[in-house]
Amino acid sequence: MKVFSYIITLFLLSFNTVKSDETLYATKTVSNFYMNPSIDAPVIYPIDVGKRMILISKKDGWLNLLDEQTGLVGWSSEENFSGDKPKKTLKGKDYDESFNIFKERVLEMSKSIKEAISIDTFVDVEHLGGAAAAVIADDDWFKGRRHANQAFQVYEMWKNQNQSPSFLSFRNQKKEEQFIILSGPHRPRYLKSSK
Repeated sequence: MKVFSYIITLFLLSFNTVKSDETLYATKTVSNFYMNPSIDAPVIYPIDVGKRMILISKKDGWLNLLDEQTGLVGWSSEENFSGDKPKKTLKGKDYDESFNIFKERVLEMSKSIKEAISIDTFVDVEHLGGAAAAVIADDDWFKGRRHANQAFQVYEMWKNQNQSPSFLSFRNQKKEEQFIILSGPHRPRYLKSSK
């Protein structure tokens, strides 16, 4: 009987935890996803109208949010979000078109590197939404000493294509994140995965 009541208690606690995650939607045309709750903090990437985020906590007019597409946690002003999904969204930047151009360039770059020095680099590129993308690289590429420099070159291509702060995840062939590069206050940041 004790085991049964223990299992029921655990079930109810886990249900409460899941239920406490509130879904919010971006309601403003111009809003950013920041590293800290301040407009002076580095921008992770811009947020499109209608972007779905999960609320973690609130602090002094700021929302600590989880972007389920990228797995990133950041901050945005409380005035930029609502529990109601916007009915109309304005035609903003066409990130899909930017992504298609970027993907073509990255795969062409990979092909050129393979032809020049017989090293496999980038296998595929996936759009995570907005200014966020993932580059799938050959597992051996991560072991090379030049991978970080090449990753920054790819990031600059993506950022220039978007003309805005951007986010790139670099993943192995099993699609496990190895590191990310995102916009920083003065230069892009390289952050290793905690996995």
